[in-house]
Amino acid sequence: MQPTKTLKNKRILYLVTQTKWGGAQKYVLELAEHFAKKNEVHIAYGETKNIDQRFLDIAEKLNIKTIPVDSLVRDISPTKEIVALPDLVKVLSKGNYNLVHLNSSKAGLIGSLAAKMYSMNPMNLRLRVVYTAHGFVFNEPLAPRTKKMYKMSEKFSTALQHLIITVSDYDKKSALENKIGSKRKLHTVHNGLDFGRYHFLDSQEARQQLNLSENKKYFGTIASFYKTKGYEFLLEAIKLLKEENSPLLDTYNWAFMGDGPELDNIKKLAKEYNVSDYVKFLGEKENAWKYLNAFDYFILPSTKEGLPYTILEAGLAKLPTISTQVGGIPEILTNDKTGLVVPPANPLSLAEAMKKLDKDQALSNTLAENNFKNIRENFGLQKTLTKTEELYLKLF
Repeated sequence: MQPTKTLKNKRILYLVTQTKWGGAQKYVLELAEHFAKKNEVHIAYGETKNIDQRFLDIAEKLNIKTIPVDSLVRDISPTKEIVALPDLVKVLSKGNYNLVHLNSSKAGLIGSLAAKMYSMNPMNLRLRVVYTAHGFVFNEPLAPRTKKMYKMSEKFSTALQHLIITVSDYDKKSALENKIGSKRKLHTVHNGLDFGRYHFLDSQEARQQLNLSENKKYFGTIASFYKTKGYEFLLEAIKLLKEENSPLLDTYNWAFMGDGPELDNIKKLAKEYNVSDYVKFLGEKENAWKYLNAFDYFILPSTKEGLPYTILEAGLAKLPTISTQVGGIPEILTNDKTGLVVPPANPLSLAEAMKKLDKDQALSNTLAENNFKNIRENFGLQKTLTKTEELYLKLF
């Protein structure tokens, strides 16, 4: 599936708030690799005091220039924002870009303002502004006042953008309902996988490298430890299983792979719930997807998502999957057909879903096989690249 025309001889800047590995970082590098074949592509990034070297190493291998923006930070900091704005204007002025593609709410706001300031100079090249929402922050469980602030921020920044890409139809619908942007500007482009790059370790080798027991079965999770990943609800589900003396606890352990600001809190909560003996904290792993076959089932208990790569990767590894009805997850998983989809923040539903998969191996196998076909047919990287290129071309 190739576009009838290709974008070429343009100067493109991708802006991302941080290099810490996640869906947005993977997305940026894949788009940058593709468009660098016929265009000049640079990547600007913030959070320079907390660099994930993997991100920069991949960009270097791709021969893509990276530009640090020291004043751009993930957390809200009015002092830093005041400095970040002129810093980004300088980056835009020096680069003479034709297109800037913003990623994350923070980069979306500051980047859009910088692009507006840059474009006020009639001597500068015309700059097209694209923004990808990897899940809107206002869809997180937040206080009403905080939600309102994020909605206002998104409305302000999207008014300055020419094109808004959502990674799920859920986010597009949410943006329209909240009057974040016009229907003309909003377009859904699902994330996709480059299937040829995925070579999973077999179960035995993956377990050996992760130091997991061969005598246990595992429900595995790969996710950064942020509030929105819902780890506490999965711990509470394990607690419920223990309180009812579920036989699952004789057979299963739970493996959590990742790092992040909530890690220590989740470890404390596991001790508080007296389930530490059943939970293995594996830390962050490079190319974490390689280890998926160490698990018997994949489970992602998020309370907010865009369209998570880990669900796609688990499907490609043929793991029966349990996840929640948030963001774009129901656009990947259809309940009882390609996975089990439960309400978010609902430990009881998570516990029941885990018991259901354990009890019905035929169902588990069917879900895994159906989802594998679904991922292969509908979530290839080439579709993502082609649709994105078609949208870029409409701006020129």
